[in-house]
Amino acid sequence: MHRWVIGAILLGTQSAFSMPFLLPEDLVQPEGVRLEAQAPESGMQLIPKSPDLPSVWYAPVASRTLSGGVIQLWYQRVNKGEALYGDQRTLCVGEIRAGQWILPALHPEPPAWGGENNVCLRRSPHTPTWGGFNVFQLAATGTQLEMLYWDQPGESGEAGVMRAISQDGYRWEKISGAVFTEHNDAYSLARVGDRYAIYQTMLEPWPDKPYPDNLDKFKRVLCIRTSTDLRTWTGQEVLLRPDGEDAPETEFYLMKVFPYGRGYAGLIMKYYGDPRKPNLHSALLKYELAVSADGRAWQRPYRDADLGFWSYADPFGMDGKTHFAIWKDGAMETVAYAQDRLVAATADAEGSFATAPFVYPLTGLTLNADASKGWIALQLCDAAGTPLAGSDTLRVEGVNAVAHPLRWTLDRLPGECLLRVRLQHAKVFGFSAQP
Repeated sequence: MHRWVIGAILLGTQSAFSMPFLLPEDLVQPEGVRLEAQAPESGMQLIPKSPDLPSVWYAPVASRTLSGGVIQLWYQRVNKGEALYGDQRTLCVGEIRAGQWILPALHPEPPAWGGENNVCLRRSPHTPTWGGFNVFQLAATGTQLEMLYWDQPGESGEAGVMRAISQDGYRWEKISGAVFTEHNDAYSLARVGDRYAIYQTMLEPWPDKPYPDNLDKFKRVLCIRTSTDLRTWTGQEVLLRPDGEDAPETEFYLMKVFPYGRGYAGLIMKYYGDPRKPNLHSALLKYELAVSADGRAWQRPYRDADLGFWSYADPFGMDGKTHFAIWKDGAMETVAYAQDRLVAATADAEGSFATAPFVYPLTGLTLNADASKGWIALQLCDAAGTPLAGSDTLRVEGVNAVAHPLRWTLDRLPGECLLRVRLQHAKVFGFSAQP
């Protein structure tokens, strides 16, 4: 049995104690309670689709939070209608300041399409042997940023993953040569434990593929590579394949991984061959939340829920919500979750569960829950499950809050403890320390 500890970090925000639900084992002895992945709500529009430029689209690729809550967001502007090859795909950067989307002027001359020139990286002038100028993934290493991106390194050699470095995220220096090359330009990057991990598409033979597409007789699955320095990477190791519970035409196209709770969340882009479009790339996609305690062994308890979005960019916090930047119908916008509400323990009829043991925070506990149409009853127990002296059952109803204070009259501050929870017509997302 795992134990929650002081110093949990989630979605880039540090808290003295935070226990959002994610993994099936986060609920102990559940009865009449299920964990459910939650759908996001609409966020903010960043770049609208221009009706005058139907061929232009924008793809967010990376983000980070600066001091003062400023969000730095990198995105790719794509327009194959531009006259110059180097203008057809460009890496640009924008900022969210005080809730407003701003394009910084990085160069005095305007770009080919006019307006502020916020282009921070341009593609190689050489036609790539595979893929294109895309998949920009960032990591903070010491005092600088490093980027892995896909491009053609020179006139000769295979296209592959290349590196660039920056001190401020606006101006980038390309490092010559490719880190590795192959015919798989779909990947994401995450820091997992003491290593970096690339989650990458891998092709496996599939001679009896149900619906042949642009990769006939091959199946897309997910693999992992790891590195300690972003330069030298292990070979591909298969990580996830569709199984017998998936539709027979299912393939795994991409997975974006980020820390959440005591583990990692992964957004899987599921791809389905389209029988109406033989030998063509399909546009049939669904998006699944996968979960892992260590970033390598993955569970799929939420496979039946389609989240409806996917993003290369890390989620970021803003105005008490967690945002994911996405492209949608040629525009760029965000979808959002209230803080730590990616997964909920929920019950229609009365149900119950216990939490895993945790160290009681010095400032006390808060509840993240929606009991606006029902009720939740909570009892504080020692690590063995025996109610603590003075910890009468607290009943919460008619409340929807991410940090509802839980106050017991205790004879002394408990050490390691757990919570026994009953609920009806309610959702519990987790617990955290009082400010």
